Parts: sequence; C-alpha cells; structure tokens
Amino acid sequence: MTNPNDVLTLHEVAEMLNVSATSIRNWVKLGYLEKAGNNGISYDSLTTFKRDILGKEKLTQRANKSCKDSHNHEWLKQQILHEVQGQKPGDDSLSHRYEGGLSQSHKNQEGIFYTPPEVVKRFFDYLPDDCSSFVFCDPCCGTGNFLIEAIKRGVKPSNIYGYDIDEIAVAIARQRLATVEGGHEVNLAVQDFLNLAAEDPKPQFDIILTNPPWGKKLPKAERDDWALKFAAGTSKDSSALFFFASLRVLRSSGYLGFLVQEAFFNIASFESARQIALKQQIISLIDFGKPFKGLVTQAHGIVLRRESPQAGDRLLSITAKGEHSLPQYAFSQNPKSIFNFTCSEQDLRVIEHLFKQDHQTLAGSAKWGLGIVTGNNQKYCASEMKEGYIPVYKGSDISKSGLKSPSCFIPEDFSNYQQVAPLSLYQAPEKLIYKFITSKLAFFYDTEQRFILNSANLLVLKDEFPLSPQQLAELLNSRLMSWLFQKLFRTRKVLRQDLESLPIFVSYFERYQRFCEQDLLEFLYLREVPSGTYRVIDANR
Repeated sequence: MTNPNDVLTLHEVAEMLNVSATSIRNWVKLGYLEKAGNNGISYDSLTTFKRDILGKEKLTQRANKSCKDSHNHEWLKQQILHEVQGQKPGDDSLSHRYEGGLSQSHKNQEGIFYTPPEVVKRFFDYLPDDCSSFVFCDPCCGTGNFLIEAIKRGVKPSNIYGYDIDEIAVAIARQRLATVEGGHEVNLAVQDFLNLAAEDPKPQFDIILTNPPWGKKLPKAERDDWALKFAAGTSKDSSALFFFASLRVLRSSGYLGFLVQEAFFNIASFESARQIALKQQIISLIDFGKPFKGLVTQAHGIVLRRESPQAGDRLLSITAKGEHSLPQYAFSQNPKSIFNFTCSEQDLRVIEHLFKQDHQTLAGSAKWGLGIVTGNNQKYCASEMKEGYIPVYKGSDISKSGLKSPSCFIPEDFSNYQQVAPLSLYQAPEKLIYKFITSKLAFFYDTEQRFILNSANLLVLKDEFPLSPQQLAELLNSRLMSWLFQKLFRTRKVLRQDLESLPIFVSYFERYQRFCEQDLLEFLYLREVPSGTYRVIDANR
C-alpha cells in the first residue's frame, strides 16, 4: 500500500495516468501537481489531482479519457485464455470479443490496431500468383488474420511463421488456425520479433506482411538502442523499427508489405525509413482511409520488393479515386523524400519543376515562435475585454484577406501559462502570424505586436533574408504555394519544418515590384488549369 508521504517519480505518475511525461511536467508548472525532491511528485498531490481535477477541468482529451477509458487487462487475459479451449471451430467471436475488450487507451499505449480482413486481403493482391514455395512471416501476428490469409493464398502452412508478444492474441491465433486445413503446422511463438531480427544468425523470409504497432510507448533508451541496431537513423517510432527489422530478415528479391500510419509517408521523423524504402523496388502505395474504429489517423499501405530500383521503375498508386502508375524516382526528388502518392503524374512533374527553379528556403532564415499555450483555455480565456486582460488572436482569426477583430482575451500575467514564446518575438516590429491547424496556408503581416494563442504560430525574418515580411506573406498566401503545400505534405498542420522546405522565389521580386499571381505563374513557366492544378508550359526556357 502506498504511503501518502511517498514520492513518485515523474514517469511513474505518467504511467499511472496514461499520459506523457511532458504532460506531467506541464501540470506541475500549472500547479496541479506538487514537486517533491528533485524530480519527484508527491503522492498526496496526485490523489488530490485525480479527485478534484482529472475529468473535471479541461486538460488534454487523452488525460481525461484515461480515467474513463480503461480495462482490467489481467481479468480479460484470464477470461479469454480460459475460454480458448471451449471455442467452437470456425467461430471468430472470441477474437472479436478480445479486440473489443481492449480499451482505446490500452490500444494507444501498445500501438495495437487489429487489421480488418478486407485490408489484409489487399496486400496479397500485389504478390506473385504462386507463393507455394515461399517462406512467409507476420512479425506482429495478433489473432492471425495475415496467417490465415497466407494459407488461403497457397503458402504451405509449415512455411508460415507468426510472432507476437501478446500471449492472448497468439493463443487465439492458434485456436483459429486449428480450424483451417493445415493450420496446426503454422509456426507460432510468443516472442518479440525485434529481438529475433537482431540475432545472428538471423532467420530469412521470402514474404513479410504485417501491421506493426503504431507509436507504441517505448522508453527512449530502448528506442535509441533498437534504432542503432537496425540503422534506423531518426525513424524511431515502433512502426519504423519493425520496418527496418523486417528488411534485415527479408531475403533478396523478397516481398515486404506494411500497414502504417499516414505519418510514415510524410512526417520528417520517418524520413530515414522512406529513404530506405526508395532503395527498393516499390510495387504499390495504398490509401486505406480510416479502417480502425475510434482512430482518426489515416492508414496507408506499402508493398515493395527487396531489389535495387531501376531507372524508369513505376509503382501503383491506389486511392479512393482509383489506381494509376507513378514514377518511383519522383518521390526521391521531394523534400524529406515524402511519398505524396495521391498526386497525379502531372502534379509530380509540376512539383519537380518548381524545385528546379532558382529559390531559397526559410531554413535558418527566421526565428520561430508558438502561440501562447495557457494550459487551460476554459479557465483563462474570456470573450470580453476585462481589466488586466489583453487581446489574443486565434488561428481562426487569420485569413489570406486579413485579420478578424479579437474575440478572445487573457490575463496579462504570462507567468500563469504553460508555454510562452520569448516576448521579443511577439513584440517584433514586423512579424508573420499564421494559422496552424489548416491545410491551406494563411499568413498575416503584423506590425502592431499582436499576441496569439497556440492555434496560431509566428515567424520573424532575420535581417539578411532578401525579402521583406510583407513580400513573403504575399508569396505564401498565393494559390500556387497553398497548392504546393497541400500536394507535398497532405496534412492539416502547418509545421515549421514543412514551411522551411518550401521554395521561396526571391528572384521573382527582383523583377516585379508588386505581387501578382498571374505574373508569378508566368515567371515560373506555369499555367493554372481548370482542374485545380498546374501545367508546365515551357520547362526549358
């Protein structure tokens, strides 16, 4: 039993509340939790926090859900294992019940999102028709959907291997396979595939298809260690680690298929994984939409063959709009090797053309700041001006055409807030403020030292940058730059690293004193076409 005088570590509290350590640090700063010792949290303050604050005051959505969205995993485990023996042949209700019994917070913590059968089948469609002689592996087999489909597609059961650290899922997979002809021959093990792949001599497989854990909460030291072992670079998410580990045990000319979160295709931290993928022959990139109940993240698939790509190699892009062929090399030309596979080939040609034009970038050329994070907008934000309050602008106040009147006011005492950028940035004589949550760029040139909330961000150009802040705002607000941003990054967040990747056409302003969208297109040898895209009109001039 815990003594009220006990001191808990920051990470122990984070684990108990099922939130990040960063959230705990912020709640300490806001006075919700009390520090004890150098890096401890007092048990008494945690008890008070859970009783009076958690689930009542508006913190983070995940924090409030953590006290409601939970399950007794040990009870569920024992219940399911007890019922496995009595499960009727061919009855998948136990599998569905186990998956349904897992809370959303547990799934998020472990990165568990079980693959629907219709998604599983799609991966096999891009493999050779005859897989009977291949050795197949699912490194994260769960309750066995990929394994069962492998048998149906003609893979010999004795050549099929499935691994998972969840003994309940493996027990269910074993029971389900027993109802499939030859299923008892499948090689199943409760084992961490990362450990297996790191061994020497390592196993070798001809086909690896899987849905790895997405964003599983691993200690930093463990993630760094795996990344070093598998030469994963900066791609340290659990899904990326399984990707590198799988390539390590995939035979030459073997096939690899992964179901991953959309971020794998476009976020900077996965760049190392994309670069390695581009050194293979990519067969297809697939947009599966949102196949997981309760998860807003888009799911994408990648199927590749472990062969060096050849000039002229093309891949199959599969989206809700249909299937079309794209040149693989085009993604190598993108910033961060982004897989913007929902683009048409014409779009990719225009993007390549734009980056070939003379340009600079904002990398190293600006100071960046986040909007004020109060930690509790409900507590601090007022809809009317009060004594001691100041106006702040939200992202929704910013548009290409201007800035709305403020509708939000906060106390001027910034010591109350969770995060505040240096005041010198807010008070700069000239700065750009921009909407953060959007897919269309919207910048405002500010000369009145306005303050912003965290739904907006800011940048202050360094003196040596050749454009004025007003010129930069005009360029970034253009239809062309919004189109480029959407086609490249396919995101609803305007991230600094993405803005720093965009081409800034300084030489346009050396020729034209005033900004005009049509002049910009002519300068760049482009024409806007009715379909909402662009066409290169003279790439050789």
